[in-house]
Amino acid sequence: MKKYKILFSSAALNDLKEARQWYSAQQKHLGNRLISDVKEATAAIKRNPYHASVKFENVRTSSCKNFPYSLHYEIDEENNLVRIVSVFHFSRKPYWLKSDE
Repeated sequence: MKKYKILFSSAALNDLKEARQWYSAQQKHLGNRLISDVKEATAAIKRNPYHASVKFENVRTSSCKNFPYSLHYEIDEENNLVRIVSVFHFSRKPYWLKSDE
């Protein structure tokens, strides 16, 4: 079985930082629980990046179990790399999708 390296984009890291800060402000240690949930989702992607279907062009999404977030990612098969391009709350529209307005 192929091994994939996971790489978070700077935008995804910023998404995660903002979410962690917000949850930490709501309740002590809640931001850390979000990070743990994202780590579990990342581990699932690493085990099998094809478990999630393509949602936007070549971007796949994998949901966290306990928080309303999904990891949006692309697979670079040639380099055995998975790029996490964003960490999004379910209620938000991904910034790379063009608005119809």
